[in-house]
Amino acid sequence: MRKYCLNCGKKFYPNNAWTGYPQTEYSYDYEARTTERLDVPAEHKHFHSLSCMKEWLAKNHEAVHLLLTSMGNNDTNNETIERT
Repeated sequence: MRKYCLNCGKKFYPNNAWTGYPQTEYSYDYEARTTERLDVPAEHKHFHSLSCMKEWLAKNHEAVHLLLTSMGNNDTNNETIERT
């Protein structure tokens, strides 16, 4: 699958595991000592590089802020706040 970076328009191929952002990440639970893989499917990768993703987020910070605040807090965030 061929895509074009939302920020600069550069062509990239997110099918490759190492190409495209956001990338798959890992979350470590220190209490349970387990690791969880957080997969990002190829169709959800919209930027060819990390710097392009960061630049686009900075350019569109108002829209990103509105999106995130309209989503509200999820249960994980509430549990973290209650523990502190």
